[in-house]
Amino acid sequence: MTEDKKRKLQERMTVLHDKYCKQLPEKYQEIEDSWTEYQSDLTNTDFIETFYRLIHTLKGTAATFGFVKQADICFEVQKLLLEPKENHSVLEQSSISKIQQQLDELKIHINTPAEDISD
Repeated sequence: MTEDKKRKLQERMTVLHDKYCKQLPEKYQEIEDSWTEYQSDLTNTDFIETFYRLIHTLKGTAATFGFVKQADICFEVQKLLLEPKENHSVLEQSSISKIQQQLDELKIHINTPAEDISD
């Protein structure tokens, strides 16, 4: 790859990273809204599916763009959701509390810059 192509690729990656950073608060709000909706009807297992999908997506994209702490938090939430999601069951109160703690931490870190990624 020529130096010019490398530079252009890096510029595109920087633009994508910056765009992603701007979208993080909106993505977090979707997660928070879904969580609130689930808590309004703890028996509706469809909400777990939606919430899980949002968490899973944020985990993957955050990791891709170097937001390691945010991806780790989403992974912890995902682990708590996996069994109820697969069994179409209701979350236990202890899991609800743990998820809320993780979401509170995620909110704090949502605007934290991505950590340096070493090749």
